Amino acid sequence: MSHSSSGEQADGGPDQDGTLVLLAGELNAIGQRLTELGAVLQSRAAGPAPRQTRVPQQQAMPQPPGVPQPAMLPQQQEAWAQQPYGMPPAPPPQAPQDPPYPAMPQPVQAARSPRRVSAGQLTTSRVLAVAGTAVTLLGVVFLLVLAAQQGWLLPQLRVGGGAALGATLVASAVWVHRKQAGRIGAYALAATGFTAVHLAVVAATSLYGYFPKPAGLGLGLLVAAAGLALADRWRAQSPAVGAVLGSAVCAPMITARPDAMLVGFLLVLQIAATPVQIRRGWRGLTLAAAVPCVLGALVADVWNLVLPRHDGTTLLAVLAVSLLGVVLAAVTAGARRGDDVTAVGLLVASPAPALLSAPMVERVHAGLLAALVAAMLLAVWAVGRFLPAFRSLLPGRFTAVAGGAGAVAALQATVTFVDPSAWATALLCEALLLALGAFQLRSSGILLGALCFGVAGFLVSTVHEVPIAALLGLGRAQGVPGVLAGLLIAAVAVLVPAVAVRLGALSREPGGVWALPGVVLLYGSASTIMALVLIVRDDRTGFLTGHILITLSWVGAAIYLLLRGVRLTHLRVAGMVLIAVALAKLFLFDLATLDGFARVVAFLCAGLVLLAAGVRYARLVAAEQADG
Repeated sequence: MSHSSSGEQADGGPDQDGTLVLLAGELNAIGQRLTELGAVLQSRAAGPAPRQTRVPQQQAMPQPPGVPQPAMLPQQQEAWAQQPYGMPPAPPPQAPQDPPYPAMPQPVQAARSPRRVSAGQLTTSRVLAVAGTAVTLLGVVFLLVLAAQQGWLLPQLRVGGGAALGATLVASAVWVHRKQAGRIGAYALAATGFTAVHLAVVAATSLYGYFPKPAGLGLGLLVAAAGLALADRWRAQSPAVGAVLGSAVCAPMITARPDAMLVGFLLVLQIAATPVQIRRGWRGLTLAAAVPCVLGALVADVWNLVLPRHDGTTLLAVLAVSLLGVVLAAVTAGARRGDDVTAVGLLVASPAPALLSAPMVERVHAGLLAALVAAMLLAVWAVGRFLPAFRSLLPGRFTAVAGGAGAVAALQATVTFVDPSAWATALLCEALLLALGAFQLRSSGILLGALCFGVAGFLVSTVHEVPIAALLGLGRAQGVPGVLAGLLIAAVAVLVPAVAVRLGALSREPGGVWALPGVVLLYGSASTIMALVLIVRDDRTGFLTGHILITLSWVGAAIYLLLRGVRLTHLRVAGMVLIAVALAKLFLFDLATLDGFARVVAFLCAGLVLLAAGVRYARLVAAEQADG
């Protein structure tokens, strides 16, 4: 028996198996403890660790020798015997127990987070920064202007002192921002510094003449670009807006008049602000750069009108403001994508100075100026409307506004170039051309422009070419211009609604909306007939003959519509309405206005035409029923 026992120990008996089991249990416990320790370290590395909790023991570990073993049930003893290699089965779940190792010490509490700055503190800081900036800039202006008026200091010291002060403030702003000692203070210092340097350049150019005008404008551009580049590097809009707006507000105090020099420096600020605005999309910067520039150009227009002076330099500066504003608006809209309201507003405001400067020059030059602005705006519209490469860049609203502004500029160019006696003819011709363009391009926007030009031409024609007084016997038509204007009015009244029906903007079915073009058509046709008759005989007889022909023409047109409207309801309704209008004129106007013989002719002719039309219409209706 002893031999057998020694043999089992030599071949890996129960003692050796028990040692392996204990060793496996210890290694398993060490692995779990290392996992727990790794989780604690990860939580400490991520931040303040929450209160440590005990990790429940998932499986009972074999205890080392000498430790009392928990009593096993008979089922557990049987399972123990059935396990290969003597490995014990997993015991049933037990309540969580403390690990056999001492608990890890609690992690050190993280440092306190910095206190949040309240809204009141931020508001106070901003108010102090704005107040300090304003007071400092006023001091710079006083140094440059009042010192020159009182003869204090030398001019070189005034300009150099302002520039040195600005450079010192910029350096201080960079130092404060680098030390993170307060971003609002750094922004205020930077805006004040660059504004002071820019104002020194303005004074050196406009007051003292130290720099030629082109060199002064170029140096001002470099200063403004440097300030905006620093704001772009800091990704802060406040110093950019402060520098641009401060320079724009204080520059007129130095130049003292809205001349070309002031407009030029304001234009320089807008040019310098454009790249940063496109890059960052800061609407505040766009407004701060564009609004003073447009306002300065408008004030320059008024200044030259109040004190008439043919200053070509100011006119060129105003034109540059308008052209550059339109270009920058288009670039901004394309770069920022989407419907940018700021770009649309800039597009609307930019052409105004050039259009309002027309009285500053002769009529031909003013017409060329308006035509140039119109061509540029319409080019922007055409590029965004018809070129696929730019159609996705320029928003639809921006393109539509460009077309509308171009139409306004074209209207001004028309009334500037053309003599007032031919305004109606020119506007009506443009309305017809726009209507044809709308039909070819299937564009409702162009049709709206045709409608606007047609309305303007019609209103002007009622005053000059075909006045209402000519139809009432209280005045005279303008001969051939009256005939031409009447024909154009009738053509516009027919073509514009027809194109609207083709584009789906107007229903073909009869309705109240058709009354307005119908009235305009009747007025145009009546004016044409009266003008033709008065060309032949400009007296009472000609006036009576003209009204007879007008009534007969209306009756004839009504009969034509009725005959064509046997199968078309809208034509039949139009014919009935026109018959009613012709009869109303016959009984209300002709009966009271025409003389005896003219009255007889009018009634007989109208009655016979109506009888013949009635017979013909009855035959057509009978034939239609027979076919049905």
